[in-house]
Amino acid sequence: MSRKQQRIANKLATQEHATQRRSLALKVFDEVDALVDREVARSIARGRTPTCSRGCSHCCRQEVYVPRAEVEAIVEWLESSAPHLIADLKIRIAAWLSWYRSQYPRLVASGVSRRDAFYAHGPQCPALVDDACSIYPVRPVFCRTHYVVSPADACRPEGDPARSDAPVQSLGIFTKTAPIATRLRALVESQGSDFNGTVHLLPEWLAHLLDVEQQPWRGARPAR
Repeated sequence: MSRKQQRIANKLATQEHATQRRSLALKVFDEVDALVDREVARSIARGRTPTCSRGCSHCCRQEVYVPRAEVEAIVEWLESSAPHLIADLKIRIAAWLSWYRSQYPRLVASGVSRRDAFYAHGPQCPALVDDACSIYPVRPVFCRTHYVVSPADACRPEGDPARSDAPVQSLGIFTKTAPIATRLRALVESQGSDFNGTVHLLPEWLAHLLDVEQQPWRGARPAR
């Protein structure tokens, strides 16, 4: 095989691998949704009704780490089903990256915890529009499983005058998705990649895959 033929073969293999990852990610989303429905129903039957609802977006300031495969599915959905959202989304991603590289390191250096830097001082997720998720049909697994039964105002950041003093009580569904999510890990590693190496913050992957920046994770950040 000539070098040109090898390059073509490699490109085709890369495209096929991406297609496989996107397809499996969508199946994982569906299976996770079914699990979430069961867990929420059980919780309601025990008298613990989730308080999460549209417009309640306090949790959308958290660090959300996702594997590349999930964001590939998100970007495919954006390009095929919601292309009108992309231009404004890219602007919000660029603003998020600017905060992450400038204000975030200064906050942590001043003694603010990593969690509070994001939750109390950081911008909301770039996918959020009018306190609603603009990519809701393809939101990451972490977001699909994040439910609380405590008062919604308990999720407000420290310093918010409307914050409730009640402790935040999560349903803890995310850990139960492991048997489903490990299928993505197995696929990625069968393709020759280190799965953990494909995990980055959601805005970083969106920036990379939507061509906001090719290497958005190069910015300096405090150690975890």
